[in-house]
This record gives sequence, C-alpha cells and structure tokens, in this order.
Amino acid sequence: IESGMLTRSLEGAQKKVETYYYDIRKQVFEYDEVMNNQRKAVYAERRRVLEGRELKAQVIGYGERTVEDIVEAYVNPELPPEEWDLTRLVDKTKEFIYLLEDLTPDQLQGLGVEELKAFLQEQLRNAYDIKEGQIEQQRPGLMREAERYFILQQIDTLWREHLQAMDALRESVGLRGYGQKDPLIEYKNEGYDMFLEMMTQMRRNVIYSMFMFQPAAAPQGATT
Repeated sequence: IESGMLTRSLEGAQKKVETYYYDIRKQVFEYDEVMNNQRKAVYAERRRVLEGRELKAQVIGYGERTVEDIVEAYVNPELPPEEWDLTRLVDKTKEFIYLLEDLTPDQLQGLGVEELKAFLQEQLRNAYDIKEGQIEQQRPGLMREAERYFILQQIDTLWREHLQAMDALRESVGLRGYGQKDPLIEYKNEGYDMFLEMMTQMRRNVIYSMFMFQPAAAPQGATT
C-alpha cells in the first residue's frame, strides 16, 4: 500500500513539474512571438530598401505620414478653426521640410483638417522634387543612394535601441504580476506602442535627413 501511495505521489509530482515547465516554455514562446512579429516587420522594411524598390515613393510616404502627425498634433478639430495655432503648425513643418521657408499661416487659412493635410503633403512632394533636382545635378543617382543610406541607418540604429528597451520592458512587466496585472498582456500592449513610436521616429528622422542632406561638391577637375 505504501509503495502504491508513493508511486501515485511521485507521478502527481512529476505531472506538476511537467505542467510547470510547459507553462514556462509556453510563456517564453509567447513573449518571443511578440518580438518575432516586430522583427518580421522591420526586416521586411529593410529588405525592401536593399532591393531598391521605389525608394523615392517610400521616403515621400514617410514625409506624408510625418505631415499628418504634425497636423494632428497642432490642430484640434474640436476647436473652431480660428483658434487653431497655424503659426506653430507652419514652424514645425518647416523644421522637417526646410525648403518650405516661404510657407505662411495665411496660406492655410480656411482649410479643414483633411485639406490641411492634403495641401501640406502636396507642398512636401513639390519640395522633394526640388531637392532631388539639386542633388542629382551633383551626380546622377546620388538621391537614391542617400535615400537607401538614411533609411538603413535609421532602421539599424533605432532597432538596436528598441531591442534594449524591449528587454527592459520584459523585466519590468514581470514585477507587475504582483499587482494583479497580466505581465504578458502588459508586454504586448506597451511593446506595440513602443514599436509604433520607433517606426514613427524612423520616418521623421529619414525625411529630416533627406531635406538637410548637402553633399560635398566634387573638387574642380575631379573625374567621375
């Protein structure tokens, strides 16, 4: 009898241990799955750049998203248009698109939120064409090289920083289990927000860098 009780006790303990380690493996997998999904998105963006597919359209897309962010940050649709701070909106837009130095708040008067976005995005595209013309005069193909360089630079730099931030988040959410919060849900939600912020920062940095890009002029007499 004692032998049977001992066997059942050991079997019960073994099942508990197996269940415990299964739960641990499952939890680790679920945490890793969050990072895997983010990694896939980043690598897909990086691969698209390396393949050189529509680099100009990609950067202009970054600029258009940045313009949307600026409008949404400085224009409150719940307020009447006369209370919108168009001066700060214009100033912030010029920070990213310095070729729009002639842009004034008066040009934005009477426009709704979506009209503001559309108008500024058109200004962005026109300014980018001008910038491309300036750069291509120095050496044909240089604009595409710059686009590829700045996108890859920002992706690689910000992704490394993001990985460190996600490691720190994973450690911190573990402590929240004591506060009756599900650490995995906290990790997924905050990690997603951090990922979106990283991608937003990447877009802004790239469009800023492209407009500020001033290649050194080739020495006189130099051959290409």
